[in-house]
Amino acid sequence: MPNRRRRCGGTEGRRWCCWGWPSPGFWRCSPWPSTGGNALVQRRRAQNAADAAALAGARRLWEIRRAGGSEADLIAALQQAIDAHGAFNVEGQPNRFEAVYVDEQGNPLGPVGGGIPGNARGVRVTVINRFDAFFAGVFGFDPMEVRALAAAVYRQAPACAFALFAEGALQAKFALLSVGGGVHAGTDLTLRWAGRIEGPCEYGAHADIALGIICAGGQVPAPFQPLPALYAPGDFAPGGPLWNAYAGDRYCLIPEDPHQPVVLDAHPAGTVDPLNGRCLTVQGGQRVRLRDGLVYVGGDARVIRSQGRATIRATLTLATTGVLRLDDPDNAYELVPALRDPPHGAPLLVAGGAITITTPSQWQWEGLIFAEGGPVALSAPIAWSDRGAIYGRALELKGGQLNLRFDPSVCPPVGARVELLR
Repeated sequence: MPNRRRRCGGTEGRRWCCWGWPSPGFWRCSPWPSTGGNALVQRRRAQNAADAAALAGARRLWEIRRAGGSEADLIAALQQAIDAHGAFNVEGQPNRFEAVYVDEQGNPLGPVGGGIPGNARGVRVTVINRFDAFFAGVFGFDPMEVRALAAAVYRQAPACAFALFAEGALQAKFALLSVGGGVHAGTDLTLRWAGRIEGPCEYGAHADIALGIICAGGQVPAPFQPLPALYAPGDFAPGGPLWNAYAGDRYCLIPEDPHQPVVLDAHPAGTVDPLNGRCLTVQGGQRVRLRDGLVYVGGDARVIRSQGRATIRATLTLATTGVLRLDDPDNAYELVPALRDPPHGAPLLVAGGAITITTPSQWQWEGLIFAEGGPVALSAPIAWSDRGAIYGRALELKGGQLNLRFDPSVCPPVGARVELLR
């Protein structure tokens, strides 16, 4: 028997198609919308599903970064979003799709299912829609296929808008002051003696700004703003969300005498080693060796080097429920945060009380200095950070030179915006 044939004719909007065999002359004809029109409808269905899946995947990726979860959760979110738009196959199998992780610009990083890359900010989804053309199942024509692609990413909204923030008074008295960001004082703002603020100089009550200080964003009266709740010391305690989020070494120190600070010593001689992943009760007079990692202190703390002259270097995130002092009389400090990733920010020092930093040499740091329940006092000949911020109930900063480049990502984001990439 000769092969089946199809003939179509007519005008757009009223097309006729016939299927049959020229010999023995059997034909079956029906009005049929164009195959292109049906494909367009199916393409639109698939595109809606791809858009929904990409948005759901990027949102779930953000949630995994922020609160935990697995890659299986993300894959399930993709499948659920696609399934909500109906079936996209002719074999009765689960809807088919392909997905890859993308960075913030939409560049592909790797397949979903192969592990979440550290710089992944979203997903790119391809929905595969196989459908029968009209009467294809009757006459044996192969199904048609369209593919729809969509990519979505999350963009974080940082909680910090200023390089220096004081709920109350802010004093910054340096021979040379260079701040790559704005400053905010809830009450009085004092800036001395020369330099530049690359942003607004906001104040709530009164501004005393030396003539040698340039405020690129102007001197701006501002309404009261409470100190943002960026972190609480308990977040870093065992079982807390940031303790759980950190994969490196974690130390918990509890002073036996709550009136005595825990002394963290950068010189190992005569010190007690902290316990990784466990709490150590520190007796009065004991010094604990300063280790890299996340350090939680259930009380007051002090960071020094008891012997020799050398820069105190550490990669740590240090949180205390009480006051925190870094006031070595002989040595400089060079600190970077251990916990530093986009969903959690880059906290360096967090205290439930005041933070005092005093050094006769250089104070160099990266990350956020945050005093939840007290002021931040800083005194150093040179204070320098190429990625940092200082937040406290009040700020009293003084010395020879402050060079601070503000980076809002040192603060934890308050949320995320998920958007499609077009």
